[in-house]
Amino acid sequence: MRVALLSVLDGQSEPRKTRAPFRMLAGARLVERQLDIALAAGCEVIACLADTVGREVIELQHRAEAGGARFIALREPRKLSGMVAASDELLVLAPGVLPHEDAVLRHLAKPGVLVFPADPAVDRGYERIDAHFAWAGALLVRGNAVEHLAQLPDDVDTPSALLRIALQSGVRTHPLEMRLLDENVWLRDPSPEELAERERSWVAGHADVAPFTAPGLAIAERMGARLARDTPGERLPRFLALGTVAASLLALSLGLAGWVSSAFALAALAVTLFAMEGVVRRVTTAGQVRPRVPMIVQILTVLIDPLLVLLIALASPEDTQWLRLFVPAILVGLLHLGERVSALRWRRSYADRVLLVSILLPAVLLGIVQPVVGALALAILISIFVTSDPRN
Repeated sequence: MRVALLSVLDGQSEPRKTRAPFRMLAGARLVERQLDIALAAGCEVIACLADTVGREVIELQHRAEAGGARFIALREPRKLSGMVAASDELLVLAPGVLPHEDAVLRHLAKPGVLVFPADPAVDRGYERIDAHFAWAGALLVRGNAVEHLAQLPDDVDTPSALLRIALQSGVRTHPLEMRLLDENVWLRDPSPEELAERERSWVAGHADVAPFTAPGLAIAERMGARLARDTPGERLPRFLALGTVAASLLALSLGLAGWVSSAFALAALAVTLFAMEGVVRRVTTAGQVRPRVPMIVQILTVLIDPLLVLLIALASPEDTQWLRLFVPAILVGLLHLGERVSALRWRRSYADRVLLVSILLPAVLLGIVQPVVGALALAILISIFVTSDPRN
């Protein structure tokens, strides 16, 4: 079994300032980012050193349990000996350190200590271990190392003590690339400026915005990525999802009341907000092993297309009878087919509902929505043969 040891104790923080483990990066605390790395490394138990069990520690527990791990808050490091067996492995992350996940997973598959060259790491606050190296703040050691903690004073710095125990037992060191420090990818007790720079790269790396082959999605998702950077937080995706629900319900109400043009304008707002919600949620949940998709988002994913089909039917001439529903249903079905069988670079083009509604809105205003929908369906059918993956 693999156990992770985290800590929210931070003796270096000045009074009245936020402790380093509790500083925020893209809507999550640094200690929560450490937890995500520990879960990705296969840790089944999370032990957290804390002087008090406050709101932050409780939220950390909920995040750990959502990831399928058992969480235990500890005030006394000696209690680790009752949790960790000699055959276990203990992953230790120093408080206030934001490691690079790939480096941790790659180098700590087996017991080891991650290090940086002492110059300039020591000047940046990293703990020197010898004349040449400083501890990067992450190590993996055998569980029997915990037994030595009982011989140390109660006020010992537990992560540093485990570092010394690991080095004395002959655990090998793994030097990391200096690029991680130079590019602020690996942080320790970061300043607001370092966090802001890391947050920009974090958002850019996890937003996964659509290419301009899907122009509507590309614009909406870039708006969402900017919003995620400027207004980080776990509540933002919920607000965008609720905004999508409100715009969709109002669009449906106006459509049924005969205000079809206004209904399509609101539908355009709904699909734009929904696209923004997707990218903000990707950024917010980035790094989590089992990110939860809210029920409201799952429902919207299913109901957005039926709403568009119904609005198209309401905007079509009444004398077309069953064709009012058949033609838009065929259009939506072909779009879903394109998402499944087209080459990878074209799939988001077929998923671009922002572009679709933007094309249909002028057609609604001109009273020619059904011919436009029929022409779109034919064009999409032809494009599927052109863009489809030969294997499909």
